[in-house]
Amino acid sequence: MTNELRTGVLLNYCSAGLRLLTGLFLTPFIITSLGTNEYGLFLLSNSVITWLALSDLGLGSTVTRFVTCYQAEEKYEQEAHFLGQSIMLFSLIAFITLQAGLICYLYLGKIFPGLGENNLSTLKVLFLLTLSNLVIAIPLRPLSCVPAAYKKFIVPGVFGLVISLLNAGLTAGLLLLGFKAIGLTVLSVCLGAANLLWGLYYTLNVLKVRVTFRWPDMKLYREMIGFSVWVFLNQLMDMFYWQAGAPILARSCGTTAVAVFTLGISFSTYFMTASTAISSVLSPGLMQMVSKHATPAELTQAMIRAGRMQLSLLCIILSGFAFLGQDFLKLWVGNSMGEQVYNIWLGAILVLVPLVVPLTQNTGIAILQGMKLHHGRAIILLISSAICVVLGYFMSLYLGPLGMFAGTAISLICGQIILINIYYHRKARLDTALFFLSTYRPMITPLLILAAAGALLNFLIPMNTWGPFLTTALGYALFSAFVIYVLYLTPAERKKIIHLRGEKIE
Repeated sequence: MTNELRTGVLLNYCSAGLRLLTGLFLTPFIITSLGTNEYGLFLLSNSVITWLALSDLGLGSTVTRFVTCYQAEEKYEQEAHFLGQSIMLFSLIAFITLQAGLICYLYLGKIFPGLGENNLSTLKVLFLLTLSNLVIAIPLRPLSCVPAAYKKFIVPGVFGLVISLLNAGLTAGLLLLGFKAIGLTVLSVCLGAANLLWGLYYTLNVLKVRVTFRWPDMKLYREMIGFSVWVFLNQLMDMFYWQAGAPILARSCGTTAVAVFTLGISFSTYFMTASTAISSVLSPGLMQMVSKHATPAELTQAMIRAGRMQLSLLCIILSGFAFLGQDFLKLWVGNSMGEQVYNIWLGAILVLVPLVVPLTQNTGIAILQGMKLHHGRAIILLISSAICVVLGYFMSLYLGPLGMFAGTAISLICGQIILINIYYHRKARLDTALFFLSTYRPMITPLLILAAAGALLNFLIPMNTWGPFLTTALGYALFSAFVIYVLYLTPAERKKIIHLRGEKIE
């Protein structure tokens, strides 16, 4: 693993840790300052806008894939032409998104009839602010994909940390001054604009990326859309899994249920971030391996190496949350969420357990994209995510937010564990049996030890205040890391950790 890749992984983890810490300290303050109802509106507005963000039809990932290939083949003139055509196409998409957003704005009252006049007025203002941010960002999205395709992670990672720090500090300041959800949304729009301007400067002035504009290249557009439509279906699947719950619960159960579901599903987001911090910097290299005709055995080994790294971290997080998560939630949002704390914890556990498998295999996505086999994965997961929405809706009518969590868990098992591994094996010729034997079987003994230790800590130590909880959590995390280091990692993997060295994935 090169210095750029290794530092990129570390910076991604720093960003993830910073978001986790700011969420830890700010979320209770935000809920208390806004109230559960307005906090639910704030989350609902972001959820609706996220659906509109699908208007790029997956072309963002397509840009990364094409630019990565142009770089590998040193086709710089084609790259400049491609970026110019992409910006033109994305500008058209931004215009269409604006029209769709304004239509949605006019019908917000009918989409969410139970909100009431005051809540609806606030939601409309939040919606317009976030819509403007989205429309401005879309035309520049192709250029924002370039640093990752160039395998430049350090400078963007540092700037991301700065933006996260500014967001945390200014959010706290605005709340202390009495601003509500609208003020927080204005802050988000301003920071988003600053991030776009900096990204534009870095790409054009530092990386010296060239962009040429010519008449629309319809042949290139057809090729881009032919690739991106399957990426889009994959993004749609992600939306069904992680974003559909908010509007569904807003209609069936109210804004408080939106807050419960969003808080619970946020742990899935942190979980995914811990995994994708590794896979995001390995994906371009995997695509290049495919373009250089790596064998299925070589790709399987690359997937295993990444999967073992990911599983080591995910098991520490999951076991800690399973045994200490409920105490954490009581201390964190217990005053504002009350009895809903148990539903947040149980719902999160229902989703996190089956989520482990796809998160240790997410480097397989880059392999399928490189092989142009991602369309099959997209179809499989779109069907399973649709099942998630249908199951979640009907189960939420009887179980509230827990029904949405349960529907998500069932669909994860069917689609992202069973069916997708069959597809990896049959179409990509990856040795999934070897993957599970090499990645999961050695983890059985460490997990049994961690479960026994977690149950013992829960029984012996009362954690009613932050002091005992933090001490216990730190001790458990260190113990978990030691157990996995000794009993799970191979001597070669331990050596890499000690010396902070790794292999190139290419």
